[in-house]
Amino acid sequence: MLSGTTIVTAAAAEPSMPVAFLRAVARTPGSFFVLLFVLASGAAHYFFYRWLRRAFPRLSARAAGAITLLMWLLPVSGRLIARRIGGGAATSYFALGMLELVLMIVSLPLFGGLDLLARIRTRRRSTKKLVATLVEAIEPAVPSPEVAASLPAPPLGRREVIERAAGVTFLAGAGSMLGWGMVVGRHDFRVEEVPVRIPGLPRALDGYTLAQISDLHIGSFVGDRDLDRGFELVRGLKADVLLLTGDLVDQDAGYTAQLVSKLARLPVPRDGMVGILGNHDYYAGADQVAAAMRAAGVRMLVNQGMRLRPDDGGGFALLGIDDLWGERSGGPGPRLDLAMREVPPDLPRILLSHQPTFFYQSAPHVALQLSGHTHGGQVNPGVRVADLIMPFVSGRYERSGSTLWVNRGFGVSGPPSRVFAPPEVTKVVLVAA
Repeated sequence: MLSGTTIVTAAAAEPSMPVAFLRAVARTPGSFFVLLFVLASGAAHYFFYRWLRRAFPRLSARAAGAITLLMWLLPVSGRLIARRIGGGAATSYFALGMLELVLMIVSLPLFGGLDLLARIRTRRRSTKKLVATLVEAIEPAVPSPEVAASLPAPPLGRREVIERAAGVTFLAGAGSMLGWGMVVGRHDFRVEEVPVRIPGLPRALDGYTLAQISDLHIGSFVGDRDLDRGFELVRGLKADVLLLTGDLVDQDAGYTAQLVSKLARLPVPRDGMVGILGNHDYYAGADQVAAAMRAAGVRMLVNQGMRLRPDDGGGFALLGIDDLWGERSGGPGPRLDLAMREVPPDLPRILLSHQPTFFYQSAPHVALQLSGHTHGGQVNPGVRVADLIMPFVSGRYERSGSTLWVNRGFGVSGPPSRVFAPPEVTKVVLVAA
């Protein structure tokens, strides 16, 4: 018979269902962000429902609930329809659902704040309501149903008018912003020219040019139109090497064929094309993506290094590591030490890492790290919310004498919209220090 202590120990060995669920989420790449979006969406739709009931008192609870439920189901049903049916109409419906999801999440602070104010007002009036209830108990003042039906609806109070106007105005403005980001913003490609001093770079390589593209996310929302615009800019750079820093496809490895056809039309840079994997490449099937890229002439680096321009004063080392979440998806995970072993130790090093947070580990060992992953926040409604949860979002960062450049990406993930985060092709110009 187990003692009391043994019973407690045995029970503790098996985690509760919530703990087991959270551990499973932690082990699954990207699931934390999915869970975060689900929770934020649920909260946003809840507060939206409560706002509907307050701002439109003539709307019944059943009607407000039906409207909220249909809106909440839009992104879920859109993804299912897009996967099973496909085609332009299904993709458009899916796009509408993703825009609704972002619109609700963006509106969460507003509707949550309005709900908080409404609750405060309710508490302040609680004493008056209690008195009124006691009076009605003594002398009922509730009219009969026949009389109540004949009475006109009470006019909206000043607070209800203000709350209705605030919500409608915000939804219209945010919806217009997301619509602009879908029609204009996500096609507004920019070239960012970035000079970077590289200690130890041979003088013969001063002015050497790297073209970086990242986060193409070829799939439901990124097709020929975006690829043609972006690759036209790449063609105009006439770079010495083309670098692809992960998330080449979104969720389906079959879309690599579309990327291969675009790469085949580019003039091959003198030092070729080099790529690494991103987290979405693992979602799609990392082995298939990497194999297709290698067949297209792209050298894929997975914890590997290579030496470029050895005849120009010794050249420099180009390193590429696996995605930070690769190990949880069956890959080796990032191993900078393995990549550095493949090149002479005295060469200046440039690192390709899909996720910029690896800069914390790489900064003491490389002169430059090129990353993507963040999309520059992708949807920035006046403020860049990504800054609250990501240390490196877009542009240049310096640490321990090393430079990080975070590319805003080519395509989109989630909503097919970009707001104050235009898609980017980076031209990195190396400067001998």
